[in-house]
Amino acid sequence: MVARWLCFNSALVLALCALSPGPAAAAPNVVVVMTDDLDVASMHVMKSTRRLLARRGTTFVNSFVTTPLCCPSRSTFQTGLYAHNHGVPGNDPPQGGAEGFSHSVRPRQTLAVRLQKAGYRTGYVGKYLNNPGSDGHLNVPAGWNRWFEPAFGTTYQMYDYTVDFNGRVKSYGHSARDYQTDVLVRQSLRFISQSSKRRKPFFLMLGTVAPHVDGQRRGASRNPLAAPRYDSRFEHAQLPRPPAFNERDVSDKPRFIRRPRLSHARKLEIRALYRSRLRSLLSVDDAVRNIVRRLKRTHELDDTVLIFTSDNGFLLGEHRLTGKALAYDESIGVPLLIRGPGLPRGQRRRQIVGNIDLAPTILDLAGAPRAHMDGSSLLPLIRHRRRDGRRNLLIEMLRGSGHRPFRALRGEDYVLIKSARDRHRRLGPVGELYDLRRDPHEMVNRYRDDAYRDVKRKLSRQLRRLTGCRHRGCR
Repeated sequence: MVARWLCFNSALVLALCALSPGPAAAAPNVVVVMTDDLDVASMHVMKSTRRLLARRGTTFVNSFVTTPLCCPSRSTFQTGLYAHNHGVPGNDPPQGGAEGFSHSVRPRQTLAVRLQKAGYRTGYVGKYLNNPGSDGHLNVPAGWNRWFEPAFGTTYQMYDYTVDFNGRVKSYGHSARDYQTDVLVRQSLRFISQSSKRRKPFFLMLGTVAPHVDGQRRGASRNPLAAPRYDSRFEHAQLPRPPAFNERDVSDKPRFIRRPRLSHARKLEIRALYRSRLRSLLSVDDAVRNIVRRLKRTHELDDTVLIFTSDNGFLLGEHRLTGKALAYDESIGVPLLIRGPGLPRGQRRRQIVGNIDLAPTILDLAGAPRAHMDGSSLLPLIRHRRRDGRRNLLIEMLRGSGHRPFRALRGEDYVLIKSARDRHRRLGPVGELYDLRRDPHEMVNRYRDDAYRDVKRKLSRQLRRLTGCRHRGCR
């Protein structure tokens, strides 16, 4: 199998590549692990993931999602398009969710279909999009050879859930063996073992629900549930309190951001949520370790690129807020680790990158066409540490998302945010501008500061340009 990667990666064997049966013989396997609502800071408990991927691969420390909400973000991953181009604004049908995706996105635009055409065997295990099968029908999207997705109404349940297994319903109960993350891992390992026996590369995506809150059947939710083996972990973990935690003065922020300071009781609730999130991540860490072991056992590790990331970040008391769907770094920032044969080990890259870049990167690895995408391949940045990557990334929350719409520009030095207007505009600005060089925690809004007038004008022009951009015009 190593010869397959060498054929793909070395100019010395181009003659041999010409004799190969096609692009499938030259391309590496790709495995993606995507978590749900993972904040970057919580990665510290994922020791195996950091050891096996970060130390043996490349970490992007300025990785952001272009829409900090599950379904639009996942649609961006599957298409390489900004939300204003793929047309999925939110999580709920009919415009959002799996139904909105099926109506707005043509199959040939998706990563899976493109990889199949390039000769890949494809498998999806875990959460794909929100509200799957909300119309009462199971639907395996085009492009997937193997499909295993928690079904509508039970996606966020760690126990007592059903799955769509290649178009058939399969039910799981409440035993320790039914813990959802572990079930997803077993299915992933099975896919790897089966795929290793074939003469073609494979693409596997594992979408864990953890560390998202656990959803109950009656619509309520509770803190994430850990696997039984980790129930007692982190009982004394302290909630991180960065400078923006329970921010003292938010009077310069838009009116809808101005919440009362966190009470003692609310801090205890957030701490309990934090501890539960950490516990749930230990099973995801196990997943990464077991996937690497299975790849090694099947002699596929040396021919496999592994990518670890999340669909969005999560606020845990910063700016007095919890959750996502905002343009602050805690909400849009996600981990991004990439390990693979021929790629640098133990490297960190500081260039601004987005989830719009992941599909182009994977297609670049596969040697497949990546036209009509808004993002760019990350391989040049990975391979060349000093490559110029200065960039302002569009962050957007569209109308119909179920959240307050906004558009923002995230660069290396500044972030500009323009939110939908308050009804009573006089009560607060709808614009925010943060100087990340002096204020990395986004605490002092410079939007009305005359000293930043030229910066605001320049960034506003760039934001207007990107708001309606398409494909090459977005880069």
